[in-house]
Amino acid sequence: MATFAGNVAQMCHIWKSGQRMAKPRTERSLLFPSEEFRDRVRNAAKDRGFRSEQAFILAACENELRRGENTDATTQFEARVAATLTNLAKQVQGLQTLAHAQVALIDVFLKYVITCVVEPPEDALPAARVRARLRYEKLVRAAAEGISNRNRDTLKGMVADE
Repeated sequence: MATFAGNVAQMCHIWKSGQRMAKPRTERSLLFPSEEFRDRVRNAAKDRGFRSEQAFILAACENELRRGENTDATTQFEARVAATLTNLAKQVQGLQTLAHAQVALIDVFLKYVITCVVEPPEDALPAARVRARLRYEKLVRAAAEGISNRNRDTLKGMVADE
């Protein structure tokens, strides 16, 4: 049976001069909701190199307190992300409007060309269709090449900016 004097002796440590001084002591009686949870805490503390479960729990508490202090920074970050997304949405809307304008312009141009071009005579129609098909294929190849060159130039510009 432990005595009061024995407990005091355990709680004190002796300095070199022989005087006794109370040893600072923090009681630790941790209650875990389940044995499984305690095992998880114990394994995590061991895996992450903490001296004890208590050191792990103190570090977790410190991290949680620090995270609470960072709520203003998180709110500001979220506001910046929201503003960026709003700007991107406006730019996409502008691109969509530009694409619609280009389609409308091409439509008007084609109607003008169709109106102004004279139909070939019936006996020259098959040869005209063959020549038109060749011109169309040449136009498509030129457009594909133009798109390819623009993409290449864009990529070169992006690499040069970095």
